[in-house]
Amino acid sequence: MYWDDLAYFVCLVEKQTLTACAEEMNVQHSTVARRIEHLEQTLDINLFDRLGKRYVLTIEGELLYHQAVAVKKEITIFQRMAIDQNALQGKVVISAPPVWANEVLITALTDFRQQFPNILVELSGDVSMSNLHQREADIAIRTRRPTQEDLVIRTLGSSTYRFYAHDEYLKDTIHEEWQLIEFQANARVLSWSQTLIKQHAYTIAFSTNDLYMACHATRQKIGFALLPNFLARQYPELIAVNPIRKVIMTDLETNPSALDYPADSLSQSRPQNSFTSLSIPLSQGYPLYLVMHPDVRRSARVRAVADWLIACSNELSGFE
Repeated sequence: MYWDDLAYFVCLVEKQTLTACAEEMNVQHSTVARRIEHLEQTLDINLFDRLGKRYVLTIEGELLYHQAVAVKKEITIFQRMAIDQNALQGKVVISAPPVWANEVLITALTDFRQQFPNILVELSGDVSMSNLHQREADIAIRTRRPTQEDLVIRTLGSSTYRFYAHDEYLKDTIHEEWQLIEFQANARVLSWSQTLIKQHAYTIAFSTNDLYMACHATRQKIGFALLPNFLARQYPELIAVNPIRKVIMTDLETNPSALDYPADSLSQSRPQNSFTSLSIPLSQGYPLYLVMHPDVRRSARVRAVADWLIACSNELSGFE
């Protein structure tokens, strides 16, 4: 029996038609039919009932399908381990949130390339969890901890968010006219914004699922927005604000009694009243996780990339 026949068998079960399976396997549909026929002859079992163009598992095929999936997984692991694990060369695929990938990883990529010129980093800006079992990525950076128990997970640090507004927006807009720029893609950030709207009667000036758009809308003085510090601090015109007291923030986390000057006058005098507790936080750090399949961490090139990602996150945490 050819081991590849099992891959065709599993694929046909999942795709149900020769054409769809052939597209997935990048072969002619006649090849799929021939491989399935060879497998059935080898096993002396009828695996499928042909219903028009659809291939439906027989009872015998159903029993063997789950075992075939397990065997295919073991073969994939074997193929991974057969690669030269000690060579600091080859491709490493990273899946990471787009803004973090652009603003943190890309800026550090030159130094990595100088140290490891033979490692090709393939970076995918992705907010969903790539299937590490199917090798969609070697390493994933995620803002939510995965639930799969068989994955290797390391906490990298955190990305801190604050409310930001353009300094001219603060000068030109009276308190009652402040409006919020809503970022939809991150459920926790969205919940934070919605709490602010509910508790303090803010209206939404602009809504987007793209963090870059939220940042650039803030720079265009459309409103104020929740932004990660590592992104907002690249633009000196963006100022951290307290939208509840409607003042500019200094370091309220470490010195909660230090309210900066009022946003309407931008005078240098500070109010004397102390900072009171709020119903929602003014600054919040969200953890980042490095995730990979336990098989790939044996690879020297994957370990090199993982160490680089850890170093990048350490620099980010220090900057925060």
